[in-house]
Amino acid sequence: MVKIPRIYIAAIKKTSGKTTITIGLNRIFKEMGFIVQPFKKGPDFIDPMWHTQATGRPCRNLDFFFLKKEKLLRYFIDKSEGVDITVIEGNHGLFDDVRPEGGTDNAALAKLTKTPVILVLDVKEMGRSVVPLILGCKEFDKNLKIEGVILNRVQNERQKKKIVTAINMYVNLPILGVIPEYENIGITQRHLGLSSTMKQSEKETIILNITNHLKKFLDVKKIIKIAKSAENLAAAKNIQPEKKQFYPVKIGIAFDEAFNFYYPDNLEYLEKLGATLHYFSPLRDKLPDVDGLYLGGGFPELFLQELEENSSVKKDIKEVIQIGKPVYAECGGLVYLADKVLYKGREANMVGAINTKVTFQKKPVGHGYTLLKPKIKGWWKKSVKMIKGHEFHHACVLDFESECAFEMQRGHGITGKCDGALIKNTLASFTHIWSQANPEFFKSWLKFICEHKNIKVENGHI
Repeated sequence: MVKIPRIYIAAIKKTSGKTTITIGLNRIFKEMGFIVQPFKKGPDFIDPMWHTQATGRPCRNLDFFFLKKEKLLRYFIDKSEGVDITVIEGNHGLFDDVRPEGGTDNAALAKLTKTPVILVLDVKEMGRSVVPLILGCKEFDKNLKIEGVILNRVQNERQKKKIVTAINMYVNLPILGVIPEYENIGITQRHLGLSSTMKQSEKETIILNITNHLKKFLDVKKIIKIAKSAENLAAAKNIQPEKKQFYPVKIGIAFDEAFNFYYPDNLEYLEKLGATLHYFSPLRDKLPDVDGLYLGGGFPELFLQELEENSSVKKDIKEVIQIGKPVYAECGGLVYLADKVLYKGREANMVGAINTKVTFQKKPVGHGYTLLKPKIKGWWKKSVKMIKGHEFHHACVLDFESECAFEMQRGHGITGKCDGALIKNTLASFTHIWSQANPEFFKSWLKFICEHKNIKVENGHI
């Protein structure tokens, strides 16, 4: 049995303030000297960036679409090993689910991990109607352990008194915080959307403001007591150890304000398999001497001038692709490889490896989980029959004429029917792939790079 003090921060609906409160709690715990492990439900990149900076540890994603329950729980336990407290932030509403019967919502994840839930309630313009909301959540799923509530966006002392009195009268739950509305403290959707483009110092200032504000209104001692009351979890038994594999290659990782959407598990897995990672900035650096390139997602459209002006790295990347070095690009990486990008009236020349123009729509072009079925042989040909991923992009590819690697079983991809532009040994797609759900994809890629270098590898050994 494994003891993991932990809490699950959830809400009845989106934009209730749970991300702001989770960030503040993460930093408060860190300031108390705790080793804090953050988690985020769902395939998100933005919120985890804040949690990573608040705690100093990589935030991990938890998602039923990518892993079955047993593996998801094992992953949660593994990543919580050796920490003092674990904090999971939910997504959407507590019971929101793609299925009407539930089973993959926040409640299901909280029950799987046996984590006490703290419910964040946006009570702006509300009174004692908060009570039936809380009671409804408790009654709807009696197996869910809701252990406290935090009242957010309280307008004044009069409203506070009414709501607190009503909750104490009708609901057997502790109130763990009463947070007044304060315009300068919350993280707006704009902040969240642009967090990946902010400097570390800018994010740090926001985190400090949140933390100092929340310290005044949260009952941290009670929250810690709830975390420590979490049940012990049964550690997985008889896990077959993975065969040791080693692929000695150098991978260039595009990483800066424009490109930073990477699952930490992906980068760690590449290193575990023997790859050496060399980080560089397409905004300002030269291309390092590497055997392959990984161009992750981000917001390249916000940096068109800088990307266009760094012509030397664009030229080098195009040459790398033309001579057949293996390159893997996701979403923003795909946009960067296009010939031209048009965004808010500005057109800029990009790498030019994919002969197409990319424009941007106001509404998402692709949003949600994806299932990709290989239709063309590539480095994945022997080991991957179906790829699980997700996409979230406003980009629209015009006059797409490249060969396409995958047929869309779910999602939009590049054309609505396919994803994965193929140019020699370069694969560029809108789908983000997580190594925990698709380990063979990345393993096959490294093996392919070794073969391209004429390094003979058998079962992962030189």
